[in-house]
Amino acid sequence: MSLSARRVTLPAITPIILQKRVIKVYSEDETSRALDVPSDITARDVCQLLILKNHYIDDHSWTLFEHLPHIGVERTIEDHELVIEVLSNWGIEEENKLYFRKNYAKYEFFKNPMYFFPEHMVSFATETNGEISPTQILQMFLSSSTYPEIHGFLHAKEQGKKSWKKIYFFLRRSGLYFSTKGTSKEPRHLQFFSEFGNSDIYVSLAGKKKHGAPTNYGFCFKVQA
Repeated sequence: MSLSARRVTLPAITPIILQKRVIKVYSEDETSRALDVPSDITARDVCQLLILKNHYIDDHSWTLFEHLPHIGVERTIEDHELVIEVLSNWGIEEENKLYFRKNYAKYEFFKNPMYFFPEHMVSFATETNGEISPTQILQMFLSSSTYPEIHGFLHAKEQGKKSWKKIYFFLRRSGLYFSTKGTSKEPRHLQFFSEFGNSDIYVSLAGKKKHGAPTNYGFCFKVQA
């Protein structure tokens, strides 16, 4: 048989079929809109879809929020996150919502990082003898794998307790730590508080009323399901 007469059979290619789901997204005025979306849609995609449907101007501040009213917290869903995965962590009886609204500080940390940390709160975990300024440290935080140490006082409450304590915390690449002795950063005085790999960070909406906090400006860590 000649080469030209041979018949070549290629394996069948099975097309990938993405399941679709209907999600409901709320605006600030509590009106809602149902969207039929694929299972791999990201938060950024949802924002773009709503911008187009509502004929809004895309000024890069439109944001998708996850709102958990039963514990009084919410968070910004990051652009790359899969929205269906976020919804899959919700309990059946929870009245959680997705909100679509502007957040002018969405990318501000990357544009003006100096606004977020006073210089006395930024340093390296190892001493630098003043050779590198806090401003340079923040620039390194944004542009390389070397992370500075952020430190300062926070009010914290242990799970199951009612009282809040003012404690000195250290934010490092490996997680959040607190000092058991004043502002000491010696390893024997540091205790691990939380890591970030499997947690989402939420801001408190009514800290004083809901949790008896000393201020309404608070945040919490919620372990991903």
